[in-house]
Amino acid sequence: MSSFTMAKKTQEFVHESLQDKDAIASYLKAVMRGFKKGEIVLSDDEDELTLTPETLAQLKIKATQGKKSQSLTIKLSWSSSDTDSEFDETPLFIDAQKAD
Repeated sequence: MSSFTMAKKTQEFVHESLQDKDAIASYLKAVMRGFKKGEIVLSDDEDELTLTPETLAQLKIKATQGKKSQSLTIKLSWSSSDTDSEFDETPLFIDAQKAD
């Protein structure tokens, strides 16, 4: 399921689907490569959107864990006109470990 809208020069790409861990890791690697190169192209059967990340970006990570469900939300945002924004330099540590 995807959604692509254009209103007042704002475009949005939304895709939601059930994927296995390997596919999700592959998508995250593709986002990482695109971020490093300065161009991320998102597409599915219906829509396509190209993003051009800036040198500095706001990073927001939110994780929740309940009895029956867990979630991880990663949000990256940037503005081509606002390169002097203040940002928090607090270090972030993410460790991938295999469950015993």
